[in-house]
Amino acid sequence: MKKPALDARLRAAAAYVRQDAVFADVGTDHAYLPLFLLAEGRILRAVLSDINEGPLARAREHAATYPYGDKLSFHLTNGLEGLSGQGITDIAICGMGGELIADILSRAPFVKDPKIRLILQPMSRLAKLRAHLAAEGFSILSETYVSAAGKHYACMHAAFSGAPYALSPFEEEFGQYPDTENKAFLAYLFSKERALRAAVRGMQNGGGEAAAQKALLAEIEDFKKKHGLEHTL
Repeated sequence: MKKPALDARLRAAAAYVRQDAVFADVGTDHAYLPLFLLAEGRILRAVLSDINEGPLARAREHAATYPYGDKLSFHLTNGLEGLSGQGITDIAICGMGGELIADILSRAPFVKDPKIRLILQPMSRLAKLRAHLAAEGFSILSETYVSAAGKHYACMHAAFSGAPYALSPFEEEFGQYPDTENKAFLAYLFSKERALRAAVRGMQNGGGEAAAQKALLAEIEDFKKKHGLEHTL
């Protein structure tokens, strides 16, 4: 049976979805991810949502070319609003900024259920999202970094534990499971280091302190020394 071709970014998200899940794709576009999972026989059904009619219409049109009409439902809504009664077990929120993802989760109390799994793939503000998850008692169970179209992405797999915790600045920015064998992770680490050094220079030239940026750079240096990465840049 045909199935959509997913790039490395969406394949990373798909890998975290559990067998026989009721899957929600928040901010769907063309329904690539749920259609792939249905074709794989991984999920029972899918709930697709978007705040705009345009992407939802594209998803409906694309889905109509597959034999899954009875396994898909489409919802014009803001994030997860109004979806608490859908029996959802696994939720993917991909292709948005970390702050927006955090806001979507904060407005959906039903996700604070240990049985629900979150698959989150922020396009920016990774530290903001991880800090939100930690403060709200969501354990980040695992992460993976992938590269697609010349960019590097983190995909987070999380669930509610009810126990808030603290992350270091390094963990907020790069995660709790840094993998020095993962080229996408290393590429993100080094690109972030370069950006931080440039930011520090700019702030210092303007008379600023840049204390937070310097602290994170110190953590990066310690990490690189610990793992023998001093000369990788």
